[in-house]
Amino acid sequence: MKINRFVFLRLTIFFVFFYNCFEAVGQKTDTLHTVAASDSSAFMKMVKEIGIKEELSSIAKFEKGRIEARQRKVLEAVRQEIQKAGLFLKQSVDTTNIVRDLKSSKASFAIVGDGVFRNQGTHHTQRNLFVSDAILEQVAFTLENHRSKLDTYYQTLSGYRYRIDSLSSDTIIYQFPTDSSEVVNYFKTMLSILKEVAPLDSSITNAVSSIQHLLQDVDMFLFEVHTARNEIEKINANLAANLGNREFPNLWEKPKNKRPLPEILNISEKKESLALKFYIKDNIVRLLLLVFFIVICSYFINTLKRHLKENNNLQVTHEGQLVVRYPVLSAIIISSSIFQFMFLDPPFIFSFILWLAAAIFLGVLFNRYITPFWMRFWIIIVAAFALSGLSNLILQASRIERWGMLALQVFGIVYGIYILQNKQKAQLRERKILYFIGIFTVIELLAAGFNSFGRYNLSKTFMIIGYSGLIIAILFLWTVRLLNEGLVIASQIYQHPDKKLFYINFEKVGNRVPVLFYIFLIVGWAILMGRHLFVFRQLAGPFNQFLTTERTIGDYSFSINGIFIFVLILFGSLFLSRLISFFAAEPDATSPHQQKIGKVSVGSWLLLIRIIIISSGLFLAIAAAGIPLDRITLIIGALGVGIGLGLQGLVNNLVSGLIIAFEKPVNVGDIIEVDGKSGTMKSIGFRSSVVVTSDGSSLIIPNGDLLSQHLVNWTMSKNRKRISLVVGVAYGTTISQAKEVITGILTSDTRISTIPPPVVLARDFAPSSIELEVFFWLSDLRMAGEVKSQVIQQIQEQFEAAGIQIPIPQQEVLLKTPTPHSPNNKTQ
Repeated sequence: MKINRFVFLRLTIFFVFFYNCFEAVGQKTDTLHTVAASDSSAFMKMVKEIGIKEELSSIAKFEKGRIEARQRKVLEAVRQEIQKAGLFLKQSVDTTNIVRDLKSSKASFAIVGDGVFRNQGTHHTQRNLFVSDAILEQVAFTLENHRSKLDTYYQTLSGYRYRIDSLSSDTIIYQFPTDSSEVVNYFKTMLSILKEVAPLDSSITNAVSSIQHLLQDVDMFLFEVHTARNEIEKINANLAANLGNREFPNLWEKPKNKRPLPEILNISEKKESLALKFYIKDNIVRLLLLVFFIVICSYFINTLKRHLKENNNLQVTHEGQLVVRYPVLSAIIISSSIFQFMFLDPPFIFSFILWLAAAIFLGVLFNRYITPFWMRFWIIIVAAFALSGLSNLILQASRIERWGMLALQVFGIVYGIYILQNKQKAQLRERKILYFIGIFTVIELLAAGFNSFGRYNLSKTFMIIGYSGLIIAILFLWTVRLLNEGLVIASQIYQHPDKKLFYINFEKVGNRVPVLFYIFLIVGWAILMGRHLFVFRQLAGPFNQFLTTERTIGDYSFSINGIFIFVLILFGSLFLSRLISFFAAEPDATSPHQQKIGKVSVGSWLLLIRIIIISSGLFLAIAAAGIPLDRITLIIGALGVGIGLGLQGLVNNLVSGLIIAFEKPVNVGDIIEVDGKSGTMKSIGFRSSVVVTSDGSSLIIPNGDLLSQHLVNWTMSKNRKRISLVVGVAYGTTISQAKEVITGILTSDTRISTIPPPVVLARDFAPSSIELEVFFWLSDLRMAGEVKSQVIQQIQEQFEAAGIQIPIPQQEVLLKTPTPHSPNNKTQ
């Protein structure tokens, strides 16, 4: 242990003092020297004792300081943990809401059990099992979320309590000072901290205990829910394996078990309501997106209708214009038909409401548009579909319902045959409907047979597939027809992008729905019908497992689903960027209405928007697929090598496109001049840009050349242009008079700017005339040719009226003939 510096200071003073004393008595006798020697020995002993004492004192002080520093550190850590725990307790989870949801979930579980685990009747039904499992899935999902929150909260609180207890049990804080006054101060500090810890520790203990009990309740109930779902899955699998077997007695035989129909209706209503409520709660964002799209589509169709009215082109018979008859109803039909695929695995009641609403609205559009025969057909089919849908909402079998199903099935068979044999087919506007009527008739025939011989589940499934398949097919066919009508009307009205149309370019979109859209609707129809079959779900399970299974190549792990998501997001971003190109104005220089078209600013930002969309899509695709970033660096390195070897030109054009997007030296719609050719900027792409020249041709210019050449942008100077004109007058003309005539012509033309005013200057003495140079400004350079032509014509006419001559360049040629006496004419 090192001796304190204050100890050295004391020893130094002590040695100096005694040294002076020895110097003072240096002249004494020898006897005194003997005494001094003995005193010196005693002195050295005393010095050693003092050193040891000071050393022990210094060590004690050092140890005391170390203990005090450690105690302060531990106490401060305790205080900080207490403050953090107090703040965290204020952000407690909403246990009241969790308890309420737990109670509601138990009530839902009790409802689900009725008809599945209790009062199951003669045989289980697929519809009852589907709806019950869907409800339990939502219950489990809700409780899993609550459990996750509770567990996180519990772990955090336990962590705070553990750290506080750990710090409080540190032995260093129980080493008390030896001084009584210091002990009192230390106890006061401990007491103040204890006052903070005690109530908070009690709150933490109570909170941990409460959360722990709630977690136990949630875990126990979740176990019941998962057990019930596993049991339902087993029943479903067994039901699917024996789907063709007889489940109930023949329709004319007496049933084994009988449950009153009111009880069945009551439990069915409760389960269907729960399934619908849970699904709407989980898909509220998708529903809002659907409503938003309906609003946008309604506004678009209403705009088309308003333009037709303004141009007196609205047909009273609505022929080819059915889509604009009731814009809101058309928007609902189109939106619900297309965007229903956003809703993943919806309960039947949700889809039934969507289909029935669209069918009713389509019937309103049909009123007085189609023939009475086919209007009656639609009303009857929609009514029968509504009854079949209501029957499908009944989750347990009953004898009364089976007879009702048979009546609907027989009616479908008879009515389908009647329609197919009727002579009114020629009046049908969508003849493809006949194919689906034939399919519907065959399916209902199978359903009636299954029902009669006790195959209840197959019978109900086929019945609803028949009716809903016919309704959805007709809805899809008319959705395509309405889309075609809307595009045709829009392409006729908006030959140029309009701000009210969100800058959609219908020359690009075309006036017919793409064939791919038909394929999409056919595949969608098949998927919607397949949802009714349990076999479809059984096939979807292994397929989903195949997509999500992790596979490894070298050090890289991937899944088919990840690759699919990567490609889907990437192509989706590319498609979206292409779709955004429809939002750009592309003026046609040859259009007679060109002067009336204002510049659309969104086209100027088009390239930048597309770059942002594609870049975001690429990074989202990489993140969604889980591709490691080190793989991206390898790709970037490979691209660097490619750029160095032979992609300089391509990269130059791409970078030039970025520079154009950010610096914006030219925008879409600008009138430019490049390489001696003038035209209108039509589009700015990644690699090249398109300019429509004044002669109607499209000039494709690489972006690198567009920046490297001397680009003249007339629009940047507000389309203003100075015109110069040289006029020659004959010698002898009064210059001031000629200038007056020209100035009068220029100032009387309203197309010529007065700021700055026109200027007429005498430029030069030409061989045959005095040249006058005329300068004037135009506010729109597109009128330059026309205005200049008219100014020249007026100058010529008014010069003639004023007697001012515009001379024609001429030369005099003198021919000299030699005389006979000329010296050069000598006779030889």
